[in-house]
Amino acid sequence: MMKPSRTQYFLISHKIVLLFLIGCLLPTHYAQSHETNSVDKKSNTEKHNRISVYNDLPIERTNETVTVSLDSLAFSEQNFWPRIVVKDLTSNKALMYQLVDTENDGAIDSLIFQVDISANSAKQFQFSLSKSASAEFTDPIVSFSRFVPERIDDYAWENDKVAFRVFGPQGRKLVEQGKRGGIISSGVDCWLKRVEYPILNKWYKKYSDGTGDYHKDTGEGLDNYHVGSSLGCGASGNFYQGTLYSAGNFSGYKTHAVGAIRTSFELNYQPWNTGKVVVKEIKQISLDKGSNLTRYELNFDQEVELVAGISLDKYSLSMMTKEELGVFSSWRTQQDSELGLGIVSDPKYVTGFQTYMGEDKDTSHLFVKLKSIDKRIVYYAGFAWQKSQQFRSKEAWQEYLKAFAFKLSSPLRVEIE
Repeated sequence: MMKPSRTQYFLISHKIVLLFLIGCLLPTHYAQSHETNSVDKKSNTEKHNRISVYNDLPIERTNETVTVSLDSLAFSEQNFWPRIVVKDLTSNKALMYQLVDTENDGAIDSLIFQVDISANSAKQFQFSLSKSASAEFTDPIVSFSRFVPERIDDYAWENDKVAFRVFGPQGRKLVEQGKRGGIISSGVDCWLKRVEYPILNKWYKKYSDGTGDYHKDTGEGLDNYHVGSSLGCGASGNFYQGTLYSAGNFSGYKTHAVGAIRTSFELNYQPWNTGKVVVKEIKQISLDKGSNLTRYELNFDQEVELVAGISLDKYSLSMMTKEELGVFSSWRTQQDSELGLGIVSDPKYVTGFQTYMGEDKDTSHLFVKLKSIDKRIVYYAGFAWQKSQQFRSKEAWQEYLKAFAFKLSSPLRVEIE
């Protein structure tokens, strides 16, 4: 049995959540694989305990996740994992890290940590073992997700910047049975938080025990974003001959990881009609600390052409469409504040975009047209709430998205010395 990782000592007051985490997350620690900033496993037997990270862009990069294969370290054996120390050799300080399963096969294989690195520069990091028998696991859980049976059956996720939720099978069933409280939607809902600590469990507890309402801001933020039957903040579907087709509510889920850096999970869907073909789909979803954008990896049983959408309404003030960069965004009035939504993708997946203003509620969107490559589509989507003071203007939000795209196209170079 693998020793528990540092991210598995998070106390959750709600009994259902506690049982879920103990049963599903304690035995191993999982995470969605990212394409960027990683060190591949070495086929030879030479091991190392120091790496260099290079930023080749003329911009500063913060909260960027680096992935290092455990096989590349001199102490890759499982019994050493609790004693690993990652040190920034510039500051001589130990860094938070998380052990992950990049293959989603149930086996921990990598270590992730985050770096801040200046423009056109490099930093060195050392991997060593603590002198004590085991290291103290005190890293807080920052990136968190879970199934929420006490609110029908949402699945929700968050980090220190943003929070989201989607709707599950019970919500669909209530609608089909003609009962109140249900919803049929594949849309991604934005929960507008303005604190860095986790709020999901606290807000859902207020809902379940009747002590509060997460639609009212008491200093932490609120849910005042309307998703309805729209795609909301970056959900996928297909807009074909004037009709929006979507997968609807997820039918199953699997939580892979919560931790100091990353949460990841997968959502399964019943086969759905794109307007052209019936497809089977699994979404691999992850969110890292410090990022306003969730990563979506869509896996299909065949090649497809779909859209990812940003819902629009009469308060949407402006849009940005940079097809050559794979960057799309809107900026809108959101009650007493303003809200930016955005989608970023590698341009190889992007085939165009379309703005549609419908007469019915929830039908207006900025659609980003995407094609699969090897039955797979990857893109990022998220938001910026002006009242959180993370981004104070439309221009600041747009610059963030463009910089995100530049970083996506030019990953940090990671070399073992």
